[in-house]
Amino acid sequence: MKMLRWAGGVTRLDKVRNEYVRGFKVALMMLSKGRGRPSFVHIIMFSKLLAYCLKVICFSVPNYFTFRLMSLISLLNDSPDELLYGKSGYLYALLFVNKHIYGKEAIPTSHIEKVIESILKSGKQFSTQMKSESPLLWQWHDKVYFGAAHGMAGILYMLLQARMYINVIEIRSFVKPTLDWLLNQRYSSGNFQSSLESSSSDRLVQWCHGAPGFVPLCILAHQVFEDDKYLKIALQCGDVIWQRGISTKGYSMCHGVSGNAYAFIQLYQATKKPIHLYRACCFMEWCAVERPGTELHHPDRPASLFEGLVGRLYLAEDMTNNLDAKFPAFCL
Repeated sequence: MKMLRWAGGVTRLDKVRNEYVRGFKVALMMLSKGRGRPSFVHIIMFSKLLAYCLKVICFSVPNYFTFRLMSLISLLNDSPDELLYGKSGYLYALLFVNKHIYGKEAIPTSHIEKVIESILKSGKQFSTQMKSESPLLWQWHDKVYFGAAHGMAGILYMLLQARMYINVIEIRSFVKPTLDWLLNQRYSSGNFQSSLESSSSDRLVQWCHGAPGFVPLCILAHQVFEDDKYLKIALQCGDVIWQRGISTKGYSMCHGVSGNAYAFIQLYQATKKPIHLYRACCFMEWCAVERPGTELHHPDRPASLFEGLVGRLYLAEDMTNNLDAKFPAFCL
């Protein structure tokens, strides 16, 4: 019976077509035996296989992974609030699990609310300490960063994505006024400085610091608060990225052209205007063909998601289904 299913083009009971398995086998052979440099297509196929395996593992032992994830709350009081290393990243993981993997309420509401409460409490306390006009203020490494990776844009975006767990009064009295204060810190060019009272000039246009990380925040704010000013700022950020977003730091998600391309994808999803998809395609083309001398900042981890090749592959895969594309580990 198993042989009949295989001959019919289906492997075992998981309904995976043979064509996919054979394709993965070719990719694995090329990667393992060193038959030249693997192409984008082969590595994408290999990545799909890994994603499928991880999905099978997660569904097989959901209680174990849920327990491990929830146990990280013991580190909450000693963690920063930002996205990459802190509470906001942890919040994303909890929301991601509840939305995509284990089904509804795998992570209890009370657990998520505790993380949000800690983020808001830190923001209120530091704002009071600094006597800031912003109701919420967060620091990382003794600086008030503004961008998506380590700063306020990333934290606010995560809070807005988790708004169903936050009291409406908190949203209106703290989150929205903080967002408005942050957006008022823009340069006249439409770009954003990397941190409060930053000594650097208007030069960083990348997801981690600068306009690209503000695009998804402003689009979501437009959807939540139904105010066109947020969409207008997002569009202005898009123009900044188009003019200055071919980063000399290279092709990475975090501080390169791949991450900047996602801003155009997000604008296309929000407006359905072809110009944004065209711009995303142009940036994708730049990332697909390595040009000598254009990557002046060589990544510490050349194969990683946020700094290396996998980020470019992730973008290439998302471009094939751009209306459903999500910036990894950031957009739910």
